[in-house]
Amino acid sequence: MKKIIIAALLAASTQITLAAPADVDPQFAKIEQLVTQKNFKGAYDALDKLAQQGNAQAIYNLGYLMQTGQGTAKNEKKAIELYEKAAKLGYPVANYVLGKNYTAGSLGLPQDLTKAKQYLERASAANFDDATVDLAVLLFAESKPESDKLALRKIEPLIKKGNYQAMHVKALYDISLGFKNKDEKSVQKGLNGIQDLAKKGYTPALMAIGNIFANGNIVPQNLPEAKKIFAALAKENVPQARESLAAVDKMIAEQAKAPSRTAAQKKS
Repeated sequence: MKKIIIAALLAASTQITLAAPADVDPQFAKIEQLVTQKNFKGAYDALDKLAQQGNAQAIYNLGYLMQTGQGTAKNEKKAIELYEKAAKLGYPVANYVLGKNYTAGSLGLPQDLTKAKQYLERASAANFDDATVDLAVLLFAESKPESDKLALRKIEPLIKKGNYQAMHVKALYDISLGFKNKDEKSVQKGLNGIQDLAKKGYTPALMAIGNIFANGNIVPQNLPEAKKIFAALAKENVPQARESLAAVDKMIAEQAKAPSRTAAQKKS
């Protein structure tokens, strides 16, 4: 169940994009306008000027354009260098991005959960909520009582202020803990939490409910309901929804074949 928590959260994480400061100054407002106009070369040149002045926000965004090859040649190695430079300057999004990539072992970086936690901790300390959630996920995955306590302590303030990601992590944790301790109340508590989020339209919770119906480990298997959920999410281009829908369709097809196989076995 710990693996379920990690998979659910990584899939649910906000996609990394160009970051804008809370109080947009005229220079960044102009850059945002260039991006909106898809003038990425102009945005790159403007960011480069700010980056040379030591602006951490510009350095991060310059790295993003290099990572994606927008306005300049794609260069993931250089992008990482810029992310690291921005992170050293204390820019939380850069620390978050590095933490995410060390977690997944992506963007040319090796998977290193120790480094991942260090970067996420820095971003979390700067009140970057997504980083706090992802850090909690890694702590829960360690399956250690002290790590669980630390993770719960970190996400509790987010849960109190209604952060859906944090609430989802806690619900998955309750389910995994319930299975581990054979505590049906804990499992039901987590399931109720996910259902509440699903009713509010929270996509990761809807995906989780679909998986629960498809697997049949927590509630009785209900493939038609799982298909309904995944089909709706697939129409919205939710990542992994199409794959899940295809898997459920295959399961339904296999079950449809089962009666005929049984009848054939009886005749023989």
